[in-house]
Amino acid sequence: MIVSWNGHLIEGGEFTLQVSDGVFLRGEGVFETIRAEKGEPCLWNQHFERLAYSAEKLGLKIPDRLILLDWIRRVIVANQLLTARLRLTLGEGCLISAEPLPEERDEIHVVTSNCPINEQSPLAQIKCTSYAENMFLLRESGADEVIRPNTRGEICEGCISNLFFVKDSVIYTPSLETGCLPGVMRQEVMRHIKVREVEWVMADLKDCDEIWLSNALRRLRGVTSINGRILPRPSELLSRALAKVVV
Repeated sequence: MIVSWNGHLIEGGEFTLQVSDGVFLRGEGVFETIRAEKGEPCLWNQHFERLAYSAEKLGLKIPDRLILLDWIRRVIVANQLLTARLRLTLGEGCLISAEPLPEERDEIHVVTSNCPINEQSPLAQIKCTSYAENMFLLRESGADEVIRPNTRGEICEGCISNLFFVKDSVIYTPSLETGCLPGVMRQEVMRHIKVREVEWVMADLKDCDEIWLSNALRRLRGVTSINGRILPRPSELLSRALAKVVV
């Protein structure tokens, strides 16, 4: 794999960090995971806006949008990819990697967790590199996703996804007041289809007809089961929104 470090292309195995780097030592960095199609990053402007917001919150310097776009394109070409999973990490420098998209599973099984997300944290809704808690919960669960509440017991988000629910043919999603990440795909779906933002408690999940996960890589995926309960086959309500998404 060839990566970009501050615009310089190098072999991934040769990449090194300073021992004092804040991302390595303290998780003081932000990142974006981006889907690439036909050699271009999907929804790039939206990803950049969120990255810039997160960087400002942590006091990190961010390169110009067009400069970053050029670095991304060069990494995609260097790795001879058209469709790719991009990871842009920003700390004391900017690291960009590109690799093939992971294979999508036919079924998506999720579980719930009692481990809350702190919606009052100053880092709430910022995509920080301090992701160990989410990765621990996901790994220990053995599921494809873990749905987490906030400290008020409201449905917040998954470890790597935003959430959508269908009940009586109405589409809902946790509001930003719950502390959920303002996901790029979440935002894009809501631009194209009517969605009601709500503050539901975890017990409300049992009344949902459908549950969907959204993120930049998976886009929209219907959930097969939650805590072992098989859900009805997803309808076309949210699939229609995906068809309208402009990349």
